[in-house]
Amino acid sequence: MALPTSGPLSIAQIEGEFGGSGAKSLSEYYSAASGVPSVGNPLSISDFRGTSNVITFSYEIIGGGGGGGYGLEDHGATTTTASRGDNSYISVNDNNATGSRGINPYGSRGNAGRDGVIAFNDGDARDGEDTVYGAGGEGGNNGANGSAAPATSYGAGGGGGGGDQADFLDKSAGNAGEGGFAGGRNTGTITAVSGVTVTATIGAGGAGSTGGNYSGGAGASGFVRITYNGQNYDFASSGTVTLN
Repeated sequence: MALPTSGPLSIAQIEGEFGGSGAKSLSEYYSAASGVPSVGNPLSISDFRGTSNVITFSYEIIGGGGGGGYGLEDHGATTTTASRGDNSYISVNDNNATGSRGINPYGSRGNAGRDGVIAFNDGDARDGEDTVYGAGGEGGNNGANGSAAPATSYGAGGGGGGGDQADFLDKSAGNAGEGGFAGGRNTGTITAVSGVTVTATIGAGGAGSTGGNYSGGAGASGFVRITYNGQNYDFASSGTVTLN
């Protein structure tokens, strides 16, 4: 429960909110909550008005995108040799935390595209799946490799490898690879003690398959955004943030 915004306020009340035993000085509570000065700045009881030992932050988590399947000349395939992406997730070091969509939530990994299943004249299905951050990798034209998803298209799928169009000399068409699928996106809120450390683990994108004539592209790595007190903390690679 937050400390009062007006009226009497004592060191004992501050101790009751933020913990400790027999506090004798406000200096024990530097940076105890958002807006409370850090070490080296003078503290006064008024700095603690309206503050609380409980905070709520929001999160967005996207898993790594799947790799694209390979393309073939003269025939098709039924395999999946590209890699799925990896899960992204966050964890908090407060055993009593509560969350709108659970504690230690994750963004699910994207599935890999299949090898040699896309008709030579179907251009769209060989493109990697998009995310809210951008397009997936471009599928390869007939006779060309697929492209990796751009690094800033967090969680997008890689493009599938191109196929082979039949002509007068080459009587058999070859199927292109399927584009990789985007990682799952998860949003919600968590309430925890002030000073909680949030650890973000970012899932890698899946590798494109290389066993056919035209390789698939890799999926993009995942992403985590923590939003607290109007500020975003973005993670394109694994890391931690402490929230007061």
